Amino acid sequence: MDKQWKDNIKSESFWLRSLFMVLFFVVYRIVDLLVLLVAISQWFYVLLSGDGNQGLSNFAKGLSLYVSQIINYLSYNTEEKPFPFSDWPKEKAPTTKRKTARKTSAKTKKVTDKSDA
Repeated sequence: MDKQWKDNIKSESFWLRSLFMVLFFVVYRIVDLLVLLVAISQWFYVLLSGDGNQGLSNFAKGLSLYVSQIINYLSYNTEEKPFPFSDWPKEKAPTTKRKTARKTSAKTKKVTDKSDA
């Protein structure tokens, strides 16, 4: 065990990976803030238009895949470094547009119908 520990401490690949891990942790925190900004932007877009922005949704999907790449690298699930050392992650299946418009409940509909009469 003592010999292995000494070999690991002297290993250039160990220290290089450690450096990349610190770098990607910082990138992860920046992307985390970017996701927050996208979520707030999408919230305002839905508030004003009643439906989500497909461009923002696609961008957020790409960010989520990128975060997944980073987490897999940081947790030693893969040796492949995330973007920009590899390709930007691609979506595996096409997304379907999710409707975000609110549906009127039966109770609200009854109240509205009574006020119209």
